[in-house]
Amino acid sequence: MIRASAPGKLMVAGEYTVSGPGGVALAVAVDRRLTVEVRPGGTSWKVSSEALGLVDVAPVAVPIVAHALERVDGLPSGGQIHILGDLGVGPTKPGFGSSAALAAASLTALQRLAGQVTPNVKDAIALHRAIQGGRGSGYDVATVMTGGVTLFDNQSGRLLCREVAWPEGLHAAVFFTGVGASTVALLDRVACWKAEDPEDMRAYLAPLGEETRELVDAWMAGDVARILTAAAQVQEELDTFDRAGEIGIYAGGQMQLLAAVEDAGAIGRTAGAGGGDCLWAFSDRAEVIERATEAAAALGFERVDVSFPASGLAVDEVE
Repeated sequence: MIRASAPGKLMVAGEYTVSGPGGVALAVAVDRRLTVEVRPGGTSWKVSSEALGLVDVAPVAVPIVAHALERVDGLPSGGQIHILGDLGVGPTKPGFGSSAALAAASLTALQRLAGQVTPNVKDAIALHRAIQGGRGSGYDVATVMTGGVTLFDNQSGRLLCREVAWPEGLHAAVFFTGVGASTVALLDRVACWKAEDPEDMRAYLAPLGEETRELVDAWMAGDVARILTAAAQVQEELDTFDRAGEIGIYAGGQMQLLAAVEDAGAIGRTAGAGGGDCLWAFSDRAEVIERATEAAAALGFERVDVSFPASGLAVDEVE
C-alpha cells in the first residue's frame, strides 16, 4: 500500500494578487493533515472516505481523484483509494485547503504506485487547476507539498516556490469564524468585476499587490516591526478592494472577528480569500495574542488548536 499525507495550509499574504503577473504569496503549512492510502487490486478503482460519507464508490464521486487517475500512466486496472484526515468538510470547514491537500496526496500516491518516485509540484498544481476550471495560482498546492512557510512567486509564468523561515519574535494565533467559505464564489465576483470594468479592478488591485510585496520583503528580512506594519497595510488595502468590488470578503464573521483581534492590540489578517473561514492575529508580544484570544472568545469565536509551521508532503510504502 502507498500512503501519501499532506498538511493543511493558511495564507499569510497574497490573496487576490498572487494569480497575476509577478504575484507573490506567503503561506504556512499547519499540522492538520489529509492522507490518501492506495492499495492495488481488482478490476476497477473504488474510493472510500468516512469524512465524505463514501464507501467503495466510483472515482467520479471525487473529481480530484478521478482526474488524478486519468493523469497517471502505468497504473494497475483497479484498487482501493481511502481518504482520511482532519481538514474539515462541508459548510463549517475552516479553510485549511483540503482540496489542495487532496490533489497533492492523491496524485503523489498514484504516481508512486506507478513507479514515479519524485513528487511533482507542477503536476499537482495542474491537477488542482483542472478541477477549479483552470483558475487558481497554485500557491496552496505548492505550500502543502513544500511545507513550513512557503514563498510562492509567479514571475513571468515561471513557478518559484521555496521554504523560508518563521521570523523570530513574531507571535501568532489562528481563529475560526465558525463559517466555511467558498473561495470559488469570491473569485467569481472578482472575475465579474474584471470583466465589467478591468481598469477599475486593476486600480484597486495594484496597491494591494504593492503592500503584499512589502510584507513579503519584511518577512524575508525578519523585521517583526516592519512585518506588523506591512500586515496592517495589506489588510487596509484588502478592505478597500473589497468595498470597491463588493466581493464579500468580510462576510461570515470576518468583520466582527477582525475587530476583536485589533481591539486587543494585535494585527488581524484574513487567512485567504475571506468570506468566513479563518483569520490570523499577529503581534510581537505573546500577551497581546492572549488578549486577542479572550476578546475573540467573548464574541463566540474559537481559537483553532493548530501548530505551525508544519512539515510538507510525505509519501511511503507500508505493509
